[in-house]
Amino acid sequence: MKSGERSDIILIMKNYYLHFNDLPRTLSAPLPLTALLSCDNALGTWDGKRGNIMEFAIRLSSTDAYSVDIQDGHETRMLFPHVYLKYPGSDFHSPPFARREAFAILYDGSLCGRLEEQGILLDTVAWQLEITPEIRSLIRKIDTLCENMSVSGYIDRIDGYALCLLRELMLQHPARRSIRRSEGESFYAEKIQRIASYLRAHYGERISLEELASRYGLSRRTFFRYWNREFPSHSPVQYLLELRMREACRLLRYEMPISEIALRLHFSDSSYFAEQFRRQFGETPSQFRRRHSGKA
Repeated sequence: MKSGERSDIILIMKNYYLHFNDLPRTLSAPLPLTALLSCDNALGTWDGKRGNIMEFAIRLSSTDAYSVDIQDGHETRMLFPHVYLKYPGSDFHSPPFARREAFAILYDGSLCGRLEEQGILLDTVAWQLEITPEIRSLIRKIDTLCENMSVSGYIDRIDGYALCLLRELMLQHPARRSIRRSEGESFYAEKIQRIASYLRAHYGERISLEELASRYGLSRRTFFRYWNREFPSHSPVQYLLELRMREACRLLRYEMPISEIALRLHFSDSSYFAEQFRRQFGETPSQFRRRHSGKA
């Protein structure tokens, strides 16, 4: 669902407010959760000073057109769905609102520095959100684990999934969106990234770059033009060659004949393979093998 669209139900939410401070962790979690909130019918208002809690509220849907929040004197109005950050110790006022679905992640305020170290940006109070399959999946996983949160290890998994969920929110943060290109450029950039992913997964196969580009609906000219924008330091041929050379280094640590390695990686012959390898690493495949003999 795109930001700004309304729905009565985006996720079938459970209702709980769970505190985790008294639960022992099996692992030493750098970002232990203080609490989680899940509700399918949040109602009410808040007016006063917040405690030392950093809250990430994921507001999924509402019968209201938008939310209204006033934090430290600044009013924010946001369409649903969106993310709203409630800062530790802030003066917070929420006027009366209708029912809404929400999921919130809460940390002790002392962990704000650690959150920022993990790439969690705290400088923007709210932003629109697309409820992606990844966000849905993580909320459901957390819901399931919360049913048995006292089982050894479960709270550690909840801590981990909560951080993964925050990272999904950060991928849609305005700071990331501001560097996105126009719609047309994004369309082609996505195709180029898919082609690059295909090369990373299938470099061991015989590949025609022009046929691959055509499979993704790109002409030869368009393919190379947008590839150079995404990967200015590597042409498609160089990119594929580098992937194959990395695999060659791995295979040379074993006793596979060099001629077989060259054949497996689709070089025309062993001599051409050796020439390309030397250009890449400054030594022949045989010299590399001798240096790494007996190393896995």
